[in-house]
Amino acid sequence: MKRKFLLTVFVLTLALLTVNASRESSEIKRMGIFISNFTELGMFEIDIDSIEDTDLILFGIGHNVINNPKSTVKKCTLPNCEYGPSLMSASSVAESVKKYFDVEVKHKSVIGHIPDAIYDGNSYHFDAKEWKDDTIYYAEVQEVNSKRGIVEMSGELYNIKKKSDRPAYFTATAKKYKWKGKNTWSILSLSVEWKDH
Repeated sequence: MKRKFLLTVFVLTLALLTVNASRESSEIKRMGIFISNFTELGMFEIDIDSIEDTDLILFGIGHNVINNPKSTVKKCTLPNCEYGPSLMSASSVAESVKKYFDVEVKHKSVIGHIPDAIYDGNSYHFDAKEWKDDTIYYAEVQEVNSKRGIVEMSGELYNIKKKSDRPAYFTATAKKYKWKGKNTWSILSLSVEWKDH
């Protein structure tokens, strides 16, 4: 009887450990996806205390071009479309910025950058093709530390076309955050160190 009880306890403990390990693995995968939202756009250095509206606007547009094109990118209907063939509402840009940075963005035209985006008071005009880079890097989170609502993550960047191509390490901090009722994070800092430097 005692042996049967101990066996039951062992099986239940093992099952609990397996469930916890699975949850932890799933959480780390989600963290990698979170960080990849920045690295896929070539954002390799972020400091929330000094980030500028220009960077936030470019993130908001780029994020939607890559991840939500069908719902956010419209065709320009103006004659000649002198400011670019693509159009995105300022609210779509602001929503992405709020979701990933937890800040309010001040809308304005972004000129002198590649890509540019012209703000008309309601929408941004641009060329969506300029946001699609040939080489895109995703993040693989390998270590996580969490304390008082702040999460530290570190790992490697990899080329999405060749996962063995891992040219850089990254470290990031984010705060735990609720977005539309779901647990997520908002970025505080991101730093990338390239291996060949």
